[in-house]
Amino acid sequence: MLENRSTREKKFPNNIFYGWWIILAGLVGMTLGVGFNFHALNAFIIPVSETFNVSIAVVATVLSVARIETALIGPLEGYLVDRFGPRTMMFIGLPIMSLGFFLISIAQNITVFIICFLLGVVLGSSLGLGNPISTSVANWWVKKRGRAFGILWLGTSLASIIVPLVNMFIESYGWRNAFRLMGFLVLIVGIPIACVMRHRPEQYGMLPDGEHYSKSSTSEDNTLNDSEISFTMMQAIRLKTFWAFAFSVSIRIGITTAVAINSFPLVVSLGGTATQASMLFLLQGVLSAPGRVFLSWAGDSINKRYIMASSLFVMTISLFFMSQANNFTFLAFCWVPYAVVWGGLSSLPQSLRADLFGRKNFGSIQGAMSPLHSIFSVASPIFAAAIYDNTQSYSGAFLTFSGLALFSMVLILIAKPVK
Repeated sequence: MLENRSTREKKFPNNIFYGWWIILAGLVGMTLGVGFNFHALNAFIIPVSETFNVSIAVVATVLSVARIETALIGPLEGYLVDRFGPRTMMFIGLPIMSLGFFLISIAQNITVFIICFLLGVVLGSSLGLGNPISTSVANWWVKKRGRAFGILWLGTSLASIIVPLVNMFIESYGWRNAFRLMGFLVLIVGIPIACVMRHRPEQYGMLPDGEHYSKSSTSEDNTLNDSEISFTMMQAIRLKTFWAFAFSVSIRIGITTAVAINSFPLVVSLGGTATQASMLFLLQGVLSAPGRVFLSWAGDSINKRYIMASSLFVMTISLFFMSQANNFTFLAFCWVPYAVVWGGLSSLPQSLRADLFGRKNFGSIQGAMSPLHSIFSVASPIFAAAIYDNTQSYSGAFLTFSGLALFSMVLILIAKPVK
């Protein structure tokens, strides 16, 4: 292990449980990662397609195919995070991500853009932000894990605020300068975040949730409470619960990824503007925040699967009405309930995954699910863009997504804890 395991008596200052600092740093990291490597990229679809004289579907495909790379390295990445610790992987991934942004800002053709995007931005973000942060939080919190992830995933809501800012910057200074600024910010913000991250509280003489060792607890290797569930990755993938959970979450991720990537073209197709589309992201960020916090917080007391199933039902209805939208105002109205439940559905799976399979191998199990997540993340946006290119409407795509959300609801109810 690269992160120190020999500091059982190490104490952190200010008598504040260090898990709170993990959440705070992780929240900023989530804002950075989701804002720059997900939401903000949607503002680049139209200007990049115009610069390189390619269709919107081609650029949307590039953003979607990036998930294939995540799928390929996901299992290895999860193993590396569990083996060497989140902080070490962040120190490796963040510089790669920053370099990727700088390189795509000087790309002179779509081929170079794709290569630099995949090998720089996507690879660096995958290694340096998502899995390492989630693994840290999962390890530092157990009883209050739902609220911990709810607060952490507020970063995704805050990331939505980045979109109108990036869009304004693009309109004023161009998309290339916007990418350069993003590359700079990844380093000056990301590296301090990495310095805060720690792997497991037991390495520093603490227990999850700020609890204390009993006087009889002397074993350094006693890192898990005997009552905690703990599956290895190989044990987990043999379970029906694993696949029901993985498919349910993957379908939801595919839906929301497709909606996000195609949101700018969707708004424009309804007679709106890029500015209105960016404000839709801002609306989503504001409305999803209560869903992340309160639905996740409720998950510490109420069955998380039931909360997710109810949220998926609301998403089903919202997507159906979004498929019928013929103007921006009606679309924005339908977006309200969609955004609220999207918030909860983004954070709840993280804590539920740890509840179902344990925290010891959280990174590896999360990584094992990433190929399935990526398949849906790749296929869904391409499907939606293709439907639009052929019909000049997103109606058919959103009707399909409505049905898939309902199927995802059924699957999460099947994903029962293994006794």
